[in-house]
Amino acid sequence: MYWADKLLENFDKSNNYRVDDMKTPSGHAHAGSLRAIATHGLIYEALKDAGYNVDFTYVINDMDPMDGLPVYLDKTVYEQHMGKPLNSIPSPDGKAENFAMFYANEYISAFNTLGFKPEIHKSSDLYKQGQIDKYIRMALDEVEVIRNIYKKVAGQTKPEGWYPFQVICPQCGKVGTSLVTDWDGELVTYSCEENLVEWTKGCGHKGRISPFGGTGKLMWKVDWPAHWAAMNISIEGAGKDHFSKGGSRYIAAEVIKDVFKTDPPFGFLHEFLLIGGAKMSSSKGNATSAAEFVKILPPQIGRFLHVRTPYQRAINFDPNISNTIPDLFDEYDRCAKVFFETGTETDQGRYFQAAQINKDKIEPTFLPRFRTVATLVQMPSVNLRDYFSNEKGSSLSALEIELLEERVVYAKLWLERFAADTEKFNLAEETPTQVNELSESQLGFLGLLADMLSTKDFAEGEELQQAIFELAKSTGIQTKEAFAAIYISLIGKNHGPKAGWLLKDAVAKDKEKYISRLRSII
Repeated sequence: MYWADKLLENFDKSNNYRVDDMKTPSGHAHAGSLRAIATHGLIYEALKDAGYNVDFTYVINDMDPMDGLPVYLDKTVYEQHMGKPLNSIPSPDGKAENFAMFYANEYISAFNTLGFKPEIHKSSDLYKQGQIDKYIRMALDEVEVIRNIYKKVAGQTKPEGWYPFQVICPQCGKVGTSLVTDWDGELVTYSCEENLVEWTKGCGHKGRISPFGGTGKLMWKVDWPAHWAAMNISIEGAGKDHFSKGGSRYIAAEVIKDVFKTDPPFGFLHEFLLIGGAKMSSSKGNATSAAEFVKILPPQIGRFLHVRTPYQRAINFDPNISNTIPDLFDEYDRCAKVFFETGTETDQGRYFQAAQINKDKIEPTFLPRFRTVATLVQMPSVNLRDYFSNEKGSSLSALEIELLEERVVYAKLWLERFAADTEKFNLAEETPTQVNELSESQLGFLGLLADMLSTKDFAEGEELQQAIFELAKSTGIQTKEAFAAIYISLIGKNHGPKAGWLLKDAVAKDKEKYISRLRSII
């Protein structure tokens, strides 16, 4: 059973639901981040498709401090902003609203490409508009309860005078260095500590201020449940780091129950999207960014990557392994075939349906195999529409032509960036040195092949392919040896695409040149 459909067993159609996800935009969102938004987005879609009343929101945590400097930013420009809320730091491009929204917009565009379009909220707006005020007051009033939660759940002892709130220092603008030490019911007493954290210095300013209206923020493990309560979130998962023993998810769940007096959302632990077996990091610069990742696969194939793997299992995807992307296309095509034959009666059919952005516009479609497309785009003489029309047995529809053209784009990208050399079949401009290893029978076959090409024209590669078979049979050479002789002569390899198509491409490019090459080899 498709994992998102299985989760529906936890929900009642008589209730209203809100699926939510959130992220701190501290740098380029790495590709692994897409696992979270895709998981939540697919759950939302499954609920909606099944007739539930459900909304989908996404929170940009732009009030968090800059606590790490991405390696790709100029240290001389941004080190001075360490500790400030991300929404108060200048945008790297000088155009976006601020630092947070520069990276948030990049990430939003990436997951929009995959068809996930939640309602976007900014944490700073929730604070400034007073929507968190009620929960700030409750947290400050019930600080002893929160301290006990930290002790019970995580074994952490918070000192006397500790409060789960950080003021944005009115003097230096930093929030990461702020320490609140008292609350009188209206104002908090705070100090901007010089040595509170290792990654930046506070200015030493002290004072008293109202904690409401965006003058500061709750600390993360209390801020998270405050968002749940303020936004009526009913479904929100998180990565396994948040679900570790004593982790933020468990503390947040206790805070919302014991302090904010409401139930936590339905929670689930989702695994990560690993690239080449590694969990990515935005700030360390070792990530494939989400923005780049969504460019290497068509949206529906990118969605399929998340659909086919239950959220409890890690996705290990490495596009740098040559077969990874073609294999994914093949699996998608197999599920498509099942769907077109039996609908969603099987898991494979449901996977294909769930991977579509527009599920109400699915129609039976001929899918050209990605590997074949990648081979044929290297042969300019091949008319792809004619080739696949012949393979289909009828003319391609407008939708099928559009899909073919899409696969051409991604096949070229794969060949350029990820394909192994063995997948590339460029006609060698000069005679390959490997021809010196050809046997006498192979040389004899090439001579007869040159004679055939000089006396007869072939309209299509398939016609020439059949002629090669017949020629090999008539000379007694093994077909494998005959084809290897052609490949070695044309591309310097002992294997390749259909020999007829490759030879047809060579003849179309420069007939005399390649016939002369065959004769010169002899």
